Amino acid sequence: MDAFYAGARRIAVIVAGSVLLVVGIALLVLPGPGIPLIVAGLALLGTQFPWARQALDWLRARARRALAALRARDQRTP
Repeated sequence: MDAFYAGARRIAVIVAGSVLLVVGIALLVLPGPGIPLIVAGLALLGTQFPWARQALDWLRARARRALAALRARDQRTP
């Protein structure tokens, strides 16, 4: 019975993560919070798939670099 619950949980995580990812991508062009949904979908899928974990790590690194660039620009502005 534990194998059944583990399989059902895995399927639920995959479906929920995929839905969040697809809706987030759609909301990039529609009005709504697309980026947070993409991050949430990748985080959820990252529990099951290495490619999603790597994509999330890449996205976090890009966000950190962008934030550092904004802070540096802010410090240069008189």
